[in-house]
Amino acid sequence: MGLYNQITKKYLFKSTKTAIKKNKSVKDKKIAQLKFTLTSSLIDKLAQKKIIPKNKANRLKRKIQIYINKLP
Repeated sequence: MGLYNQITKKYLFKSTKTAIKKNKSVKDKKIAQLKFTLTSSLIDKLAQKKIIPKNKANRLKRKIQIYINKLP
């Protein structure tokens, strides 16, 4: 695997982790739902490119969704 691919995969993974953290820091349910659509698409891209397994992608999305459902 080339260096370019390694850097690209690391960048995608780090940007997704940052998006997850930002989504969990939101306290408004409507804004969190909007950010969830972006975050879930990033997670799906990681799973599609086989950077993370599909099961982990589903678990991450479910954790965020549970957090959003608990918001007032």
